[in-house]
Amino acid sequence: MNETRPALPRRNLTREIKPTYWRKLIEAGVPIDAADAIAWAIARYDTVRRLPPSSQQALIRQYCAFVCRAGLWRSQLLVNPGL
Repeated sequence: MNETRPALPRRNLTREIKPTYWRKLIEAGVPIDAADAIAWAIARYDTVRRLPPSSQQALIRQYCAFVCRAGLWRSQLLVNPGL
């Protein structure tokens, strides 16, 4: 019997996928604290298309090679909507 999961609110979905992203970032070599902030930013972008604040964008830029290695690169994360 194939059971389907009930649809989660987007906020809960963000919380559900963040640990997976965090683990991928850690395995790619990102320090734990930076991985936490980056994983949250990417999960939030993937679920609600919310761009990260400048502090998280700076971390993504700093660790962009690791983010790519983890398979989590999203080019739109660094787009500044005010320009």
